[in-house]
Amino acid sequence: MTPYKTLYLLRRPVGDATPSLLTTDPKANASLVLLEGALSSPITFPGPLYVLQTEEGSQGWPSSAKPISYRELVTLIEEHDKTIVL
Repeated sequence: MTPYKTLYLLRRPVGDATPSLLTTDPKANASLVLLEGALSSPITFPGPLYVLQTEEGSQGWPSSAKPISYRELVTLIEEHDKTIVL
């Protein structure tokens, strides 16, 4: 049986140090995409981390993040069983 996959789309920076809705289980099968408004967030995430490309370039992106296009974002959404927008 294939593990259940969750895709998180983060629209805004995480504003405090309290536990967020983002999974912290390193065994969880989840991915995170940072949208424009979330780029200033200090992110630690156990799964794949992506940044939606903008015209501003890669300034402020986490070094572990992979840039993706809108088309690649649509593919990611299709590949995951559940999408959560935060």
